[in-house]
Amino acid sequence: MAGAILLFTAGCLPAGPSAVSPEEIPDLEREIRLEPRNADRMLRYAAALFTADRCDSATTVARLGARFAPDHALAPTVIGQCMEQASDFDQAIATYENFVTRYPDAQGVASVRARIMLTRRTRANAVARQALAREAELTAEPTDPQAVAVLPLSITGDSIYHPLGRGLAQMLMSDLALLQQFRLVERLQIGALLGELALAENTRFDPATTARVGRLVRAGRMVQGLAVIPPDENVSLEANVVLANGEVSPSDGVTGRLRDLLRLEKELVIAISAQLGYQVSPAERERILENGTQNLIAFLAYSNGLIAEDLGDYATAALHFSQAVQSDPGFTQAREQYEAATLAPTVQAATAGDVTTVSAAVVTQPDAPPVPDVVQSAVNSSVGDVAATQAEQTTQTSQPAQTSGAQQTSQSTGTSASQPNTTTTSTGTPRTITGTIRIIFKLP
Repeated sequence: MAGAILLFTAGCLPAGPSAVSPEEIPDLEREIRLEPRNADRMLRYAAALFTADRCDSATTVARLGARFAPDHALAPTVIGQCMEQASDFDQAIATYENFVTRYPDAQGVASVRARIMLTRRTRANAVARQALAREAELTAEPTDPQAVAVLPLSITGDSIYHPLGRGLAQMLMSDLALLQQFRLVERLQIGALLGELALAENTRFDPATTARVGRLVRAGRMVQGLAVIPPDENVSLEANVVLANGEVSPSDGVTGRLRDLLRLEKELVIAISAQLGYQVSPAERERILENGTQNLIAFLAYSNGLIAEDLGDYATAALHFSQAVQSDPGFTQAREQYEAATLAPTVQAATAGDVTTVSAAVVTQPDAPPVPDVVQSAVNSSVGDVAATQAEQTTQTSQPAQTSGAQQTSQSTGTSASQPNTTTTSTGTPRTITGTIRIIFKLP
C-alpha cells in the first residue's frame, strides 16, 4: 500500500485509481476465485457491486469480507449505505456505530463517523416530518415513559454564552445516557422537530408546547432548563421535568462561579435524575464527573460546533470542534465530532464509485485558528481566576455547591477528570475563521 497526503477543501474529491466501478466486477470475480480469502479484493468486489446497484449481493459479499478483515471501514460503509438506500436508517446507524465502537482507531473510521453524522440528520428530518403528518394519531397514543428528551437550555447573559444552551443540553443527555436507565431522544431529532414547528430559535417554552414536542418525539418526559450568567455574580443552572400531560415538576437548581459551570452541570444531572425517579450510585456519579471537559473555552467552541452541525454547515462545525480540541486535547466528544464534520462534506458529495476512496480517508490532527480574542477575553474576564493552581482547585471542589429546589446534592470531590484545564489567551487572532483541513487517503 502506498500512501499519499492530499490537501484540499472539504467537498472536493481527489482523482485516483482507488475509485471503483461496475466494469471491475468480472476481473474481481476472477481474482477472488484465485484468492478467496483476500479481504481487500473481497471488499472491493462488494463496493463494485454497490456501484452497480446490486445491494443484496454487495451486502452479502461485504459481510463475508468483514470476516477476514473486521477492522476494514469499507465493509460497514457498503452495508450501511445499502441500508440507507432502503430508508432503514436505524439499522444503518447501528451498523456504523457498532464499527466505531469496536474499532475506534481503525483506518477510515472518520468516514464512518461522518456517515453517522449525515444519516442521523437525514433520519431526524424524516422522523420530524412523519411525526407532524401523524400528530393527531400520535396525540391519542401513550408516550414512552422511559424516553427522555432534553430541550436546548435558555441562556440569560452575554450573547457570547448563548451557544452554551445547545452544548449544555447535549452534555445533560450524554451524562443521563451513562445511567442506562432512560432512552434519550437525539439532539438532532429534537432540533429537526423544532425547525419544522418554526421554534428552532426558541429556548424557553410554555408547558403546553413542551408537552406537544414530547408527544411528537414519543418522550414521556421532557427536560427544560435555564442558565443565568450575569457578568459579575454567581451563575445559576436550573431545570425541571415536563410530563406528556403538561404537568411540570418543581425546579432544581445549582449556583456557583462561572469557572465551575461544567461541574455545576454534573450536579444538575444528579438532581434531574432524582426528578426522573432514579438515584445515582457513587460509581455512576464518578462516570458522570469524568465525562466531557471542564475547560469552559473548549466547551464554548464545542457548543458553537453543535449549532453549525445542526444547521448542516459541517465545514464551520469542524473548525469549532477543532478549536475545542486545541483548547482541551482530552475532550473526546469534540475530537470525534471534529473527525466526522471534517469528512462530512466530502462523504456527502461522494459518488457511489468513490466509496473505496472515502472509506480509506484519515483525518489528521486539528489545525485551525485559536478561539477569537473577543471570546477569550470575555470568558477570562468573567472567570477571573481560571488559571488557579491545582491545589486551589482541589480545595474548591471539596466545598459543597449551593443547591436550590426540591433536591439537595453535594459538590464532587476533586479528581483529575473534573478539574478545569488552564487556558491561555492568544494574541492577534482574526475574528474571521479560516483554516486548512488535512485528510490522508491511503491508496492501493
